[in-house]
Amino acid sequence: MRVGDRLIVTFVVLGGALALPSFFAAARLGDLRDLAVVERASHAEAALALGGLEAGLAELDRYLRSYVAAPDSALRQSVFTALDNLRAEAGRIGHAGYSEAAGVLDTELSGLQASTERIDSLVQNGSLGGATDVFFTLQPGIQQTRDGLEAIARTVDERASSDFARAEELSASSRGTTLLAVLFGLAVAVVVSGWTTRAVWSPLEKLRWALSRVADGDYTAPADLPYERKDEIGELSTSFRAMAQRLQELDRLKAEFVGVASHELKTPINVIRGYTELIEEELAGELTANQRDILDAIADQTRSMTRMVSRLMDISRLEAGGYTLDLEVILVQDLVLGLIRGFEVLARQQGTDLSFEVAPDAPPDLELDIDLFRGEVLGNLVSNALRFAASGGEVRIRVRAEGEGVLFEVADSGPGIHPDHRAFIFDKYYQAERSRAMGSGLGLAIARELVEAHGGWIRLALDTGGGLGGAVFQVWVPVRGAGGAFVQALNDPHIDLHAPGDLPVQDRVPGPEPGDVPESVLNSEDPEGLSPILPVEPS
Repeated sequence: MRVGDRLIVTFVVLGGALALPSFFAAARLGDLRDLAVVERASHAEAALALGGLEAGLAELDRYLRSYVAAPDSALRQSVFTALDNLRAEAGRIGHAGYSEAAGVLDTELSGLQASTERIDSLVQNGSLGGATDVFFTLQPGIQQTRDGLEAIARTVDERASSDFARAEELSASSRGTTLLAVLFGLAVAVVVSGWTTRAVWSPLEKLRWALSRVADGDYTAPADLPYERKDEIGELSTSFRAMAQRLQELDRLKAEFVGVASHELKTPINVIRGYTELIEEELAGELTANQRDILDAIADQTRSMTRMVSRLMDISRLEAGGYTLDLEVILVQDLVLGLIRGFEVLARQQGTDLSFEVAPDAPPDLELDIDLFRGEVLGNLVSNALRFAASGGEVRIRVRAEGEGVLFEVADSGPGIHPDHRAFIFDKYYQAERSRAMGSGLGLAIARELVEAHGGWIRLALDTGGGLGGAVFQVWVPVRGAGGAFVQALNDPHIDLHAPGDLPVQDRVPGPEPGDVPESVLNSEDPEGLSPILPVEPS
């Protein structure tokens, strides 16, 4: 079923689940309205008719007494008018829903009318005595009719009480039934919503994760995406896989091109460098001061091009997995002292305080590729820190134990970094502030690849410079190979090694927030003379 069809079914079911209890409640309210309006009106009409009958019987008795005592045509008319009114009121009783009582009442009124007509006939014939006798025989009939009215009144009261009890019962049952209908509707809504959510949200979450991996540079299409689905999500997954494969191929071609281009550039650069050295040695003749200045500039640019080409080749070998680590055990103290010796002259020249601190809990030694780790990782960070630590500033190196490995921190008193650049400092070829950092933007990318090849990680810490006012980089490597917890992280495709919160808790160092990096580390290129421990690759 396509996503659009699922949504339509969901909306229809949800609408039905909401409409069912609404319709039921409306029907129950209609019944209550009938009881409250219609039945109440009928009871009121019956009560009024009973009152009219009581008054009519009293008028009939009074008019008959007067007519027998003093016959008069007006009194005669009033007697028969009273009888007509009694029959009309009896009809109202029937219309109010009391047809049985109305029938009994009509029979009694027919008897009263027959007696009244007999009295009228005797009066018209001048037999007042006979009319008087009939009148007195009529009194029990009038009283019997009054008694019948009382019975009807009791019937009205009983029916009103019955209707009230029915209304209460209907109200109570309506509440319970409506509540059950609402609960049933909610249950159906939850089930259908869960069905739709599971069918839509879960694959979209997988796609979101896959897209985030692509954004991080991993172009491998996950195998658990719903490629087999025949709906929009399946089509989106298939398109994503095609895109990822295309990006993977483009990335491979790019790396291949960079590697080939870098290799091809080495030969002409080395030739230029060789001829420059020959001319500097005046083998082709004596140089003027102006010519020597020009040759110095050419030599500087040649060395810069050599470093850039070497780094391009390094990043190509790292991406291709062709970089072999030459692991050896080295004392931590010797590693740090060698790093300090490589930069202490430069630090004194620019008036920067370069210091280090090895914590007592730091392991005595660790296993790594000393040249790559000290030169391309720690040396890179220290050279960047020195580059932007102003005269009178400070660069501090700290070493301590962390989990199953060693944590190196390089902090500086640099000016900091603009928030717009913080999320991209480890990206290849990324540069900021070109006027201040004229490099290829590969140093930190190479450092990250090398650290991860050692089974560790590199990141920017939350602490803004360890109290120096700039920022602090943290580099963690296992003492021997890839530490147990980090091996799991490396093998887990759902853990982002570059995110501050994805490492296991027991091996986690305070992670970096994007933005705590000084501008001194935006580029990893070392200007001429800043990194004496990074030798220029020979021709």
